[in-house]
Amino acid sequence: MNPQEDIKSILNRNLAKKGLLKAAHSARVCAVADELGRDEFVSISFCDGVLKISVASAAKAHLIKLRENQIITALNERIGQKLIKKIVFKIS
Repeated sequence: MNPQEDIKSILNRNLAKKGLLKAAHSARVCAVADELGRDEFVSISFCDGVLKISVASAAKAHLIKLRENQIITALNERIGQKLIKKIVFKIS
């Protein structure tokens, strides 16, 4: 092990070895999305660049869709990686 290696690299490598990196990214994305979305939406899942969220109404989904690129950028910045490419909506 390289003494200069940071904890993030060590964790990512070990998670990847165990096949858990994708699940860890999914959990992280959903947690950050829930933080950011607070009263607007709740995350459902994240897989292959697509964040699925639940919204209360079609009107709310439309308003979020108008800001989709801003939301994606904010989420990716908070995560520190460009993981999210698209948001899909479920009206609940």
